[in-house]
Amino acid sequence: MKIILASASPRRLEIMNKHGISPVVIPTDTDETLTGHPTMTEAVEDLSHRKALSCYESIKADRDLSEKYKGHLIIGADTIVYTDRILGKPGDADDARHMLRSYRGTYHYVVTGISLIDADSGSSEVLSDVTKVWCVNYSDDDIEDYISREEPYDKAGSYAIQGYFGRYIDHIEGDYENVIGLPFYRIEDKIKPYI
Repeated sequence: MKIILASASPRRLEIMNKHGISPVVIPTDTDETLTGHPTMTEAVEDLSHRKALSCYESIKADRDLSEKYKGHLIIGADTIVYTDRILGKPGDADDARHMLRSYRGTYHYVVTGISLIDADSGSSEVLSDVTKVWCVNYSDDDIEDYISREEPYDKAGSYAIQGYFGRYIDHIEGDYENVIGLPFYRIEDKIKPYI
C-alpha cells in the first residue's frame, strides 16, 4: 500500500485499519493557529492541508525519503467541533466543562477536513464532511464525572463518541466515523489507485 497518514491520531489509524488500510504514519508538527474568521469547513480544510503539505515538503526535502515514498498518497486530516464557535481540544478541566455544558440537550456539529496530496506531483485535493450530533440533557454531575477521566483531554470538543461519552449521545445526522476523526467513505474511491 502506498498511503501516508500525516497524523499521530490513533483514532484515524484505527479507522483506516478497520477498512483494511495500513498506512505509513508520518505525523507533522504544524502550526494550527487560525487567522481571520474562517467558516467551520474552511478551518478544517485549511488545517488538514497544512498537515499534508508539511508532510509533503519534508519528504521532498530529503532525497532518500522522496525515493522511498515514490508513488504514495499523503492524507492529512483535522477535526473540530462547532457550536456558535470553533472548538478544538480543551486546554484544561474548566475548558472541557464549558464545552460539555454547551452541548447538553441540544446539537453541535463535528467537521473533519481531509487533504490528499500526491507525493510525486504535489497535486492536491481538499474536502470536508459535517455531522450533526445531538446530546441528551445530562447533568452537572455527569459532566464532573466525565472530566475526571482522561478521555476528554486529547479530543476536539472534549469528548469521544466511541468512548464513555457515547452514552450521552442521543443521535447523529451524518457519518459516525467523521465524528471519530476520519470520514473514510469520502476518500475510499480516491485512495484505490494507491492500494
